[in-house]
Amino acid sequence: MVLLPSPGSIFSSARQRGEGVVIAMKIKHIQPNLHIYLGDDIRIRVKGYKPMGQPVPFGTDVKSVYFDGYPQLVKKEGSQPIYSVKVKKDIMVSMRDGVRLAVDVYSPDAGSNKFPAILSFFGWGKDLQEMTRWLPLQEYYDSPFWDGCIEAGDIDYLVERGYVHVIAEPRNIGKSEGRSERPSSMWVPPSDTYDLLEWMAKQPWCDGNVGMTGACGYSGTQLELAENPPPFLKAITPFLTLYHKGDYGWTGIFDCKMNSVLSGRHGNDSAPVPENTPTPPAMFNLPKQELERRLQEALNHPDIKYNSKWYSLLKYPMRSPIVFDSLLESFHPTPLPPSKLPQITVPTYLSTSGIVPTHTWCTFESFEHIGSKNKKLLLWPPLSPDRPQTQFFDEVVRWFDYWIKGIDTGIMDEPPLKIFVNGVNKWRFENEWPLGRTEYVKFYLHPRGGLSTETVKGTHEPDTFTQPAPYSDPTVYCLTYRTEPLPQDIDITGYITLYLHASIDKDETNWMVDLVDVDPEGKKTLVSNGALAAEHRVLNEAKSKPYLPIHPRRDPVPVPPGEVIEYAIAIMPTSMIFKKGHSIELIIRNQDDLLSRLGAWGAHYLPHMETVTHHIHFGKSYLLLPVIPFSE
Repeated sequence: MVLLPSPGSIFSSARQRGEGVVIAMKIKHIQPNLHIYLGDDIRIRVKGYKPMGQPVPFGTDVKSVYFDGYPQLVKKEGSQPIYSVKVKKDIMVSMRDGVRLAVDVYSPDAGSNKFPAILSFFGWGKDLQEMTRWLPLQEYYDSPFWDGCIEAGDIDYLVERGYVHVIAEPRNIGKSEGRSERPSSMWVPPSDTYDLLEWMAKQPWCDGNVGMTGACGYSGTQLELAENPPPFLKAITPFLTLYHKGDYGWTGIFDCKMNSVLSGRHGNDSAPVPENTPTPPAMFNLPKQELERRLQEALNHPDIKYNSKWYSLLKYPMRSPIVFDSLLESFHPTPLPPSKLPQITVPTYLSTSGIVPTHTWCTFESFEHIGSKNKKLLLWPPLSPDRPQTQFFDEVVRWFDYWIKGIDTGIMDEPPLKIFVNGVNKWRFENEWPLGRTEYVKFYLHPRGGLSTETVKGTHEPDTFTQPAPYSDPTVYCLTYRTEPLPQDIDITGYITLYLHASIDKDETNWMVDLVDVDPEGKKTLVSNGALAAEHRVLNEAKSKPYLPIHPRRDPVPVPPGEVIEYAIAIMPTSMIFKKGHSIELIIRNQDDLLSRLGAWGAHYLPHMETVTHHIHFGKSYLLLPVIPFSE
């Protein structure tokens, strides 16, 4: 990060630029905590770390114990890899309306024996998923061959241990017939999932018991079906949870990563299989005049008008109908229907990486609200896991062994959460979320870059940064607030919130904040982050908690320029031990670094395309951290 004055903090005026010209300079005070934000200067993952299970003898006292690998209480030996894999491709299965879907069946080569069957169902392409059988793991961010679309699960690991793995193609994709009634065929209607599971349960190779697995989009299929499950569905493992019916973590800012994934720009993503018959945007169902009004409103907004990619996507809707719908809807968000998570009673094993907004927020909200008494959560290391999605499948088999095969592996004797603790790169069990022993501590922002549990004394001028419109200057400016080196280790585990008192000179901006660990040498590691569109600052008072603000999906409310307003900015939950001698740093900005590696991958929010001056006010601005006392 480079210390520089904000645009406007050094003014120059010249009668003429050229030889012999006199340039008059007026220099203002330069804030010591004003910097240029460079995304690649902050480490974002534990490079080279390979998570492994750690067997723990049954009966071991695991309270407050840190493990090198994710701990697994061993009560009875689970399924062993004793089978070879038999493959049948492109089996056509009829749905209730006569449409046939193409499925691949991977089964143990064991004659006429019957086995439980596991379904993975989403629109990434069933033939792509078989690459789990030969492609070595590719690290996110550090491998040019990381493909986030290979996430139906570890085929061979399941089948060798006595499970049939069925991977299906949604209607209107690949060799599957029909048309989808949804805005995109890759999203599976629950009726098709039900019919497939019913077909599986009746096959001669199935013992009548079925489960579901898979990450991201495959997880959404599982949770949606689990709202009204068939009786033969015994358990699900929705990893990297994706459930578009929640409130947690909604920012009001359009996340461009979805388009990058769908267009194959994010890493080496394969992108969805094209629909056989393209489905038009759902927005086309609006009355023509209303659609045109909303479209012109969006096209005239600076964030679209000065950004050719998104201007073009709105001008040519069939390039990506699902993105067209999402982008247009983001200008006038509509409330979601009531969540059905409480009615999910199927045994559910959730898991997610840290610092991945879509998955992290969905997973923790699902864990808190799912009605099942038999639920677990596994918090992985930060950012997306390696691909193909085969990691943690020993946990998947332990879960299915217990709930489908009746093998008492010990998994249900474990506390319900196991979490990766950043800073020490260890694992531990927890009994609830948020942790019951949490002590929420306010760290106040101090003028010129301080961050302390001490309150701010007296009256101070605000800290200021001006962010130019990125089409004129892509430099990202930020303010930083840092503690003194810590006198002892501090455990931060749970939800985090920044309460920011600020004013701006326009009627909208985006607030983006990073929580960072700074070691004694000044090296920085991202711990978590959060964001909020200033126009969506209104709180849902009924759902919000002091440590977890919820912002309702509703029309934007412009910001009165110059007025000091409190913004409650939710920061993704995490677990981090800041070590003695390290510092906690908060970074405040309004843009992502589009020239960083993640920016080049398209993993960023829609840039705000106006020049905005931001003023941070002191006295009531603080970071609320969930401090966990260390056991004696």
